[in-house]
Amino acid sequence: MNGRNLEELWKSQIVDTGTKGEQMRRIVLEKTATFDRMIRLRNETEILAALLVVAAFSYFAWLQRNGLERAGSIVIIAGALWIVYYILRHGAGPEDPSPDQTISSYQRALVRKYEHQIRLLRKVKFWYLAPLYIGLLTGSVGILREHAKQGTVGWADAILPLLYTLVFAGVWWLNEVYSVRKLQRWRAQVLAGAEGETQC
Repeated sequence: MNGRNLEELWKSQIVDTGTKGEQMRRIVLEKTATFDRMIRLRNETEILAALLVVAAFSYFAWLQRNGLERAGSIVIIAGALWIVYYILRHGAGPEDPSPDQTISSYQRALVRKYEHQIRLLRKVKFWYLAPLYIGLLTGSVGILREHAKQGTVGWADAILPLLYTLVFAGVWWLNEVYSVRKLQRWRAQVLAGAEGETQC
């Protein structure tokens, strides 16, 4: 999940609570369309990356002779396919309201979109990270077992697990902490704009 593009989007999406009427409607419509495009691009990128993982680890599983390494590759393949399914089913979020709705309806719809993405990101460790991490751990145990048979176990065997653990921890923080906080702030800005509109 890419937080940098979302960060650029968030910076451009501050809603001025003093904006009124048709101008506010236009701003909310533009921001909704921009957010939808960004989420669609993110989903397509994640699906493509997951399919590349499936292709790569299918090849690795075919080459591997160690049962645990092959099992790790199979778990990663299954995890990547699960990610594709989950994004296709849950990635987009709620639909836009019909064009004849009020500005308040659009603001509420935008808030729902943000709340959906917040829920999605808060579960990243379960539907995105855990399946892949379990597969990598299983493969690492297989490698360690092979090295143990050969009597070549050393500190170098800890480097790869440490590296992917740090990468996964970084992805978790980027999604469940950093990105969620950004979305919560923008949600609050949209809600503040909606309150300002109702007070007019």
